[in-house]
Amino acid sequence: MTKHDRLTDDKIAQMNAQERTYDDDFFKDFIKSITIYEDDDIWVGDKPFGLLSVDGRTLKVSLQSRLLRVYPNIKLVHRLDMDTSGLIIFGKNEHAQTHLSKQFIDRIPTKEYQAVVFGTIERNDKKGVIDIPVRYEPTTKPRHITDTSWSKKAVTHYEVMHHELRSFDGKSYPVTRLALYPITGRSHQLRVHCVHIGHVMIGDPIYADDVALHLSNRLNLHAHRLRLKHPVHGAWLEWVSEVPF
Repeated sequence: MTKHDRLTDDKIAQMNAQERTYDDDFFKDFIKSITIYEDDDIWVGDKPFGLLSVDGRTLKVSLQSRLLRVYPNIKLVHRLDMDTSGLIIFGKNEHAQTHLSKQFIDRIPTKEYQAVVFGTIERNDKKGVIDIPVRYEPTTKPRHITDTSWSKKAVTHYEVMHHELRSFDGKSYPVTRLALYPITGRSHQLRVHCVHIGHVMIGDPIYADDVALHLSNRLNLHAHRLRLKHPVHGAWLEWVSEVPF
């Protein structure tokens, strides 16, 4: 299986079986290694790419299931795609989950992602807004698409940070590093919005192909910054995770 193949049934079975062999110390060490912040009410971590946020229909290996081995009352607030890395927050009790979930519904948190996309976005377009709905397309599972007739808005602000060169097969190709600020939180929103403007994220195993796929061994999308209100004392908190690509 190549680095960009999707998971086969056999691979999923192997991963599930391996997960069942780990003892409590493994889960404690794993959670400790990715913890950014925690207190009595919230846990903030740096999710690795390639790990589900919550268990899937068949794959039972996820950040949430591992957290539950350490914190039995941990509560899901939001998700990151399996291929995306970076900051994610969980509630440690029902009150915290309810408060944080309402913040996300009301679009109170500030979220900044970084991505590297294929091609050059010119400097005179340094900042922009992508405002087009995104929906799941069952005929091309697991892809999502833009659809102007879809009823749910999807809005992303972006900023060009700088241009780079990436190498593959002895040649160099232009790429652009972006800061992405999602206003809404649709599934695959940032990935599909970048495709919509003609600049797929490099290393994306779902949407990229040919050179764009092979310029990186992972999706170049990372949840870099998160700012929100503490669910109990109401103070603004902000965390930053170093971009690994």
